[in-house]
Amino acid sequence: MSVDPSVDTGAGAPPSIEFDHYSPQYRDNWQQIADENLARCPVARSGTYGGFWLVSDYASVSRVIRDDATFTSTHNMDDPSDPRQGIVIPPNPMLQVPMEFDPPLYNVYRRMLNPYFSPPAARALEPFVRQAVDALLDKVCATGRMDLVLDLGNPVPALATMKLVGLPLDDWERFAEPMHGIVSHPAGGPEYLRCMNALQELGNALGALVPGLREREADGLLSGLAKATVNDQPLSDGEVVLIALLVMQGGVDTTTALLANTLWWLEEHPEQRQRLIEEPALLEHATEEFLRIFTPVPALARTVTEDVVVGGQQMCAGDRVLMSFSAANRDPEVFDDPAEARLDRFPNPHASFGLGIHRCIGSNFARSWFQIMLRGVLDRMPDYAIDRDATRRNESIGIINGFFNMPATFTPSEPRGVPMPE
Repeated sequence: MSVDPSVDTGAGAPPSIEFDHYSPQYRDNWQQIADENLARCPVARSGTYGGFWLVSDYASVSRVIRDDATFTSTHNMDDPSDPRQGIVIPPNPMLQVPMEFDPPLYNVYRRMLNPYFSPPAARALEPFVRQAVDALLDKVCATGRMDLVLDLGNPVPALATMKLVGLPLDDWERFAEPMHGIVSHPAGGPEYLRCMNALQELGNALGALVPGLREREADGLLSGLAKATVNDQPLSDGEVVLIALLVMQGGVDTTTALLANTLWWLEEHPEQRQRLIEEPALLEHATEEFLRIFTPVPALARTVTEDVVVGGQQMCAGDRVLMSFSAANRDPEVFDDPAEARLDRFPNPHASFGLGIHRCIGSNFARSWFQIMLRGVLDRMPDYAIDRDATRRNESIGIINGFFNMPATFTPSEPRGVPMPE
């Protein structure tokens, strides 16, 4: 995954790299690869997945993601020969609504969704999340053993997302399992395809609920979508389902990944773990630094609509572009000592939630849920020790940089007697 010296480097020839964001090599060395690409070829061509430009430096990533006219998010599901294949390389077989729309249509959907993801909406859900964290930690605290991913990192965001969408909480595992699987296995592999099929079945189950929700009042995003209009027209049942699935995919994976990477790093740096325990007010700045260092969504894609020069490289209409947020977050032109995690770093203009109008709509929830989960572990299991030999990272981190599991031990404590939320 470095610059290929065998490639013609004559005048006008773009730098070429071997880069596969789904490979085990990238999973195990993504920080080193990002740093090498930033230093040697911040805008370069990769031949994998039909060929695409990899954009690594912050300025170029910002340029691409903010220019929706020149770099489209559109996904033409009807014509696979159309280069406009959405925001994932290789393309996702399911349309991601509204992320794969451009302005002005995207803006209409975004305005419709914004109230469900506002800061007040995030604050309103915090008591539920705190109760879920305490109840789940109650289940394991007396044993002195837990899996930081399976017993906490997976269920809390999934439960909170089910609550947000308005679905039964006891169904969280049925919805979360295939969503975790899609982002933890290489695109197109057997496990990926199994999970995609399961996700389509879940979409059918959601679709069966929509007609009834149009006729009656109910809590949650799914009910709101069933009654919503865009340009004075009701959303189709299919649109309601696709939006709900996208919200759920974002909710059940990204915060889990951020928590797991953070807990792994804090165990490696006990003095920083102790600092967070003793200085709880530091958590807000530390959250932004963990987002920068452990970018949960490493990259997203666009398609070039007209010939353009980015980072000194000529791109042509129809070219695919992968924006490496994880590399941009390590750009020394923007961040002093970018490889160093500084818990009090400020300002911190990281790109982990994206930039521009497509910035992650769920960022208020992500910050809130992450902080409540992390604070719960530091408060109740402050001496946790991870079994690193038994821990498994995702098979692939091309979509989400996370972990399958993370077993740990700690000093046992008495349960607080908190029931699971309903």
